[in-house]
Amino acid sequence: MSVRRLGAWLRDAEHQMNFEMNEFARSYGLTGMQMSVIDFLSRRAAAATFQVDVEREFHVQRSTASVLIKRMMARGLVTRVVATSDSRKRQLRLTSQGQKLVPIVTTYLEQQDAKILAGLSASEAVAFRLALRQVAQWGKATERKDEENGN
Repeated sequence: MSVRRLGAWLRDAEHQMNFEMNEFARSYGLTGMQMSVIDFLSRRAAAATFQVDVEREFHVQRSTASVLIKRMMARGLVTRVVATSDSRKRQLRLTSQGQKLVPIVTTYLEQQDAKILAGLSASEAVAFRLALRQVAQWGKATERKDEENGN
């Protein structure tokens, strides 16, 4: 009998997490991705955040990020304001309505993190986080080299 591949476990885990997040988000009239953007913007409150930052964080195309942000703007969750550093750029900010959702989103995501780590010892949780971080970094060195070489 063959052992199931780790990639299959990761794919299934991601699918389950996305399914649960979308189910939870639906009760607030949101999508899981919108919840993730709210979390991202709230954690970067002190930093200027632009659409390109959303594209990089969530590994999405410019058109996907644009549609996501426009829908969030239409719902009154985010706004685009002229950046103080460059008047050609538009900085993303949570509106007061978006800010009201931050505690809800944060609590949900913290509960999901706890659920993922439930049953693991402290050292196992550290090793699990390290393993996930390493997998997430696989393509980053190649991306940096490509950028340095003008590709």
